[in-house]
Amino acid sequence: MKRIAMVLGHDLLIPNEDTRVYREATSLVNSGFEVTVFCWARRMDKYTTKWEEERNGIRVIRIFEDLEGNFFSKVRSFKRAMKQLETKIEEYKPDIVHAHDLEVLDVALNVKKFTNAKVIFDSHEDWPKMEIVQNWFIGKYYERKQKKLIGKADAVLTVSDELAVRLGGGTVLYNSEPLEVVQQPVDNHRFGLDGIIAGYIGGLRKPILEEIIDSASKVNALSLLIVGGPPKGRSGYNEMVKELEKIAEEKGANAKFTGPLPYSMMNECYAACDILIVGHYVDRRLRDYALPKKLLDAMGYKIPVIVGPYDTRKKIVERYNCGLVSEEWTNALTKLSNDKRLRKEMGENGFKAFKMNYAWELQEKKLLKVYKNLLEDKSSEEM
Repeated sequence: MKRIAMVLGHDLLIPNEDTRVYREATSLVNSGFEVTVFCWARRMDKYTTKWEEERNGIRVIRIFEDLEGNFFSKVRSFKRAMKQLETKIEEYKPDIVHAHDLEVLDVALNVKKFTNAKVIFDSHEDWPKMEIVQNWFIGKYYERKQKKLIGKADAVLTVSDELAVRLGGGTVLYNSEPLEVVQQPVDNHRFGLDGIIAGYIGGLRKPILEEIIDSASKVNALSLLIVGGPPKGRSGYNEMVKELEKIAEEKGANAKFTGPLPYSMMNECYAACDILIVGHYVDRRLRDYALPKKLLDAMGYKIPVIVGPYDTRKKIVERYNCGLVSEEWTNALTKLSNDKRLRKEMGENGFKAFKMNYAWELQEKKLLKVYKNLLEDKSSEEM
């Protein structure tokens, strides 16, 4: 049985399951591979968290390293964490090391030197641009790092056509649900809301939600279903929701905030929506390359979408006529809420495109083909 080492700079399962990594690992396990995920349980307590566990055939091995102190102290902690991951993966002696995102790519490449493993670089996002938003110097560091290391990987996977072009090529694996999941029957209790329901699912950022609430308040018989919690690492959710609820009341918008819900309830959330507002989610500098999973989910669940005019999402929505592209939420919400036939037509268009191009069953075939080719190359080299 071929051994696969996946490496992550965060925990696979806690506090929330990384759905892309877990889905890829599950596909590999179901295809007869032995999969172990080595992850840095960042900011987690090593005395209350299991060092190792197994879920559905996927083995998880954690390392612990605190990120405390000043900048230089954190850099040293980061290096120690990467070294721990490297040591554990070398001991595992994998056939393929699958590095999820840029921060752990050099770990995989260092392991390759000593084990002759093949390396996959799985770029979930434009890491240098993501970092440059927070800190220009760190962003530039990762930009140089990516240019230096990417050519040493044996295969590149990523999440959108636009990001694949930016990386100089690679296989695009869309972060999508399986057809069997989106087609499962689900009770639609509509969360107690009336009229046409426009949903927003994701991290709650106050400026964007204020804009959405203001737009929705101007549309007759429209309710808002807002699902999610604060962006990662941020607090103050309860206070923010109270402020947003007050704004909604003052503007006369019918808005319901569910708070964070388990992943298993997402199908109920989508079933309740007549329209899905696909939020910006990330800094403007990252939006052209980002393909929000919520867009693909909406297509799978036959929900027309409203997206901003950013390259990746705009291309899909306009190509398949599965929603509206607009920076002005009010007009788009009004148009869709007033036209049931258009909502149904766009929802069906989205589902057809999802079924033909984006469902996980199709992505899984691409993933397994990449693995097959790498293992064949490895066998030829060893003969």
